[in-house]
Amino acid sequence: MKENKQIIQSASLTQFFFKTLTEVNHRSVCPVPEELILYSSQVLDQYALSENFYQINEGKVNEKVLGISYLEAHTMSPIDRKRTYKDIGDSVLVQLGLFSDRVKSKAVNESYYIDLGRSSYEKMGRLNCSFYDIPNFYLQLSTSFEYLIKLLMIMNEKNKFNSFEDYLIEQNECSPIISPSKFKAS
Repeated sequence: MKENKQIIQSASLTQFFFKTLTEVNHRSVCPVPEELILYSSQVLDQYALSENFYQINEGKVNEKVLGISYLEAHTMSPIDRKRTYKDIGDSVLVQLGLFSDRVKSKAVNESYYIDLGRSSYEKMGRLNCSFYDIPNFYLQLSTSFEYLIKLLMIMNEKNKFNSFEDYLIEQNECSPIISPSKFKAS
C-alpha cells in the first residue's frame, strides 16, 4: 500500500512546530503557557539538523551521553554550564517528546531522563538564565517539563514522525521546503 507523502511549506520550522503544538495545547485540559510552546518550537527547529543533535568527535557520530555531561557541568565555567544544562534539557525534551520508543530501549528508564531534563532546566533557572526576559522561565519549564513532553508526544502522533532519522534533517537537505521523505501525511 503506497503512503501519501506531504511537503510541509512554512516560512520556518519554528512556525510549523508552534502552530502544531498550539493546536494540541488548546485542546488540552490544562494548557501550558504559550511561552513554553514557543520555546519548544525553537528547540525542535534547532534539533532538526542532525549535527545539532548528535556529538561528532573525530568524524564519528555518537549519541550524547547526557548523564555524564550533567555531572561534568558543575566543573565548567558559568557560560559553559548554562550551555550544557540547556543542551541536556533540550535533548531530553526532543528524545522523550518525539522518540520515547528509542529511550525505552536503553538501559535506564524514562523517569531517569525526565529527572535529568527537569533538573537541567531547574539549574538553568537557578543560574538566572532567561528566555526573552521572562522571569523564572526555566524554573517554570522545569515544573511543566513532563506535561510538555506529553504535548510533543501528541504532536508526534499527529504528524507521524516514524523514526528518529525521519525527523532529523541532514545539512545538505536544508531548503525552504522540507523533503517529502521526512514527513508523512496524517
